[in-house]
Amino acid sequence: MKSLNLIDGRWRDAGEAMPTFSPSDLDEQVGLYAQGGATEAEEAIAAARRAQPGWARFNMQARADILRRVGDLLFARATEIGTLLAREEGKTLKEAIGEVGRAAHVFHYYAGEVVRHPGQWYNSMRDGHNILVSYEPVGVVAAITPWNFPIAIPAWKCAGALAYGNTVVLKPSEFAPGCAVVLGQLFEEAGLPAGCFNLVMGDGRALGQPLIEAADAVSFTGSTPTGRRIVQMAAPTMTKVQLELGGKNPFIVLDDADLDIAVEAAAQGTWG
Repeated sequence: MKSLNLIDGRWRDAGEAMPTFSPSDLDEQVGLYAQGGATEAEEAIAAARRAQPGWARFNMQARADILRRVGDLLFARATEIGTLLAREEGKTLKEAIGEVGRAAHVFHYYAGEVVRHPGQWYNSMRDGHNILVSYEPVGVVAAITPWNFPIAIPAWKCAGALAYGNTVVLKPSEFAPGCAVVLGQLFEEAGLPAGCFNLVMGDGRALGQPLIEAADAVSFTGSTPTGRRIVQMAAPTMTKVQLELGGKNPFIVLDDADLDIAVEAAAQGTWG
């Protein structure tokens, strides 16, 4: 059964489909996913833009409740979603279930952020005046996420954007999009209004430019060369950009270190 793109509250097919296979057994097909292109990207951005003013005005407690319900659903289905994640992305089952739990905590955290800090009030240095700092949503956020944390990273980006009144178009990795499809289903089940979360799957080379050029902000996690290209595409429209790019943690071993411990720590830091 083919998994579809989610645009304006409707699950929609696209012209092409891409299968995914288990890294543990390349003969096992895990899923089949509709591959969107520029048309789907543009329609998803348009749907998000239509939905954004209403979502920004949405009752704060109701917005918090929706995010909280998504977290609850992730906890309730952690084993099921973790099993899909392990099959498609390649983590051990224990790590995959743990990642789903992390995503659930992220949604619970941002549910609290909705009502925690609406603004600030200061006394002015001018008599008879005060300073009011209020927060406004950016607008439509394009979230482009990698294969290695296919539920946690979409949770970080989407929950945070939605908490503050933005709407989202998520483009997950084409190598592990299954959890993103589930996330869209959970948003529906939790009662998120149509158009606030949109999902377009496919090759970043086809989807990246139409998403970045039309969105108000883009959040990307991935390789440094792709990050450079995103900055270049965003520059003409001054689109806000957030990048988390490739690299390794620095690791320093001093002369008095226990080398057995240092080797173990280096291995964990590199592959764990």
